[in-house]
Amino acid sequence: MNTTRESRGRSGTARRMAAVLAVACMTLAGFGGTATATTATTADAAGVRIPDGFLLYEGKVTRKKAEKKYGRLSWKVSDRRSVPLLIDPCDVRKRTDRGRVAARTVYGEVVGWDGVYSEQLIVYRDEPAARVAIDGLRSQLRKCAVRDVGDGAKFTHRTRRAHIGEEAFLVKGFYVASGMTGTVTRQGRAVAIYTFPGYPQGWRESDFGGPQARKMAGKLAAELFAR
Repeated sequence: MNTTRESRGRSGTARRMAAVLAVACMTLAGFGGTATATTATTADAAGVRIPDGFLLYEGKVTRKKAEKKYGRLSWKVSDRRSVPLLIDPCDVRKRTDRGRVAARTVYGEVVGWDGVYSEQLIVYRDEPAARVAIDGLRSQLRKCAVRDVGDGAKFTHRTRRAHIGEEAFLVKGFYVASGMTGTVTRQGRAVAIYTFPGYPQGWRESDFGGPQARKMAGKLAAELFAR
């Protein structure tokens, strides 16, 4: 009887231990899964890479179209995340946004005169960070809508909302006899900016890079790295 009781006792203890271990394993699996997902998300945010040739101005056809309109351009590409936004109304000349995980900027400098035909794509750690960045740029454009640059000269900026991507706006700046136009759009956690030389009359999107911005917003909507 004692042997039987001891055997039953050991059996009951074993069953309880097995149950405890099963619950522990389920709990660890749950935490393990969560940790893995969090780690993967963090890794994705830190290791985002914009594919080669993804930007429109990396393509030969687009560059030829630009050169047909503006003349010969000298092209440069940078993947540095520290590059300032292409539109810098307050002339701070440094990065003012936070949360970037990837960036690419293509510069097309017009040879022979002062003009830049550029494209910039910045991916942030998440959509809220991208929203903050684009709101920050809007704030700078309001703050420096009219900026005194000395000798009685002023640099002016104007904006208008556009229906491109999830949010967007058009920009035009004017200084003495030169002008800058551009489009800023956000799709998911990515922000794309296009700038051109010139100061068009009115607000026709095609004069501000609207078609390019719309095409990029469509590309970004289909990319996992931009969501």
